[in-house]
Amino acid sequence: MASCRMTIASVFVLLTVCVGQAGKGTVPELFQIGRVLRAAHVSGALAYSSCGFHKRVPDDLPPMRVLEHYSGSPIEALMKMFADDPRMLVTQEKGGMVRMMETDVPTDLLSFKIHHLSFFPLDAAESDAVHGSQMAVVAILQNPEVKDFRKAHNIGPFADAYMLPGNCCSSGRVVHGELNDVTVSQALDYVLQTYPGFWIYENCVDEKGERSVYFNLFEAL
Repeated sequence: MASCRMTIASVFVLLTVCVGQAGKGTVPELFQIGRVLRAAHVSGALAYSSCGFHKRVPDDLPPMRVLEHYSGSPIEALMKMFADDPRMLVTQEKGGMVRMMETDVPTDLLSFKIHHLSFFPLDAAESDAVHGSQMAVVAILQNPEVKDFRKAHNIGPFADAYMLPGNCCSSGRVVHGELNDVTVSQALDYVLQTYPGFWIYENCVDEKGERSVYFNLFEAL
């Protein structure tokens, strides 16, 4: 386990604890999704309602079949995987992006439009230990507009320290750029241009009726 520190807007220091690739050795379904997308040379998004991110790894995924063999398009393969989840809708956009989304998962946060979002500057060193894929996700979550929206709509968790699975440290690639008027979903898609794979959005409503959302990015290397 390694710790990575990052200063955003010179206001606070964000500490994120980084562990191995999400679900490595324990969540074969995620690796299977990654293999399907990688074979088709596309990226994707997985959105569902559950409460399985309590240990930083999604241990309560939607019902998925682990296929020994699969063929055909990524849509056909993924539909077979999610055959036991009647709420899961699998679609592919014109540009190739694959969406795996349960039909009843709230998308208000994903659809929220950010007026301005900054990733890492162009002079950021690729060897710097805070420029990995998960830190790009953190940059989105820590955007002041996103934080204000979550606070206004009571969408937790409310913290400046996020514990994310996966790679927070640099692997020789850095997400650069300034984005204007993009949704949270579009910003996550932008990260996939540097780190192909799929992002995960889990919506959780606990027994008290309190709502939290959890994000992860699974690199389909």
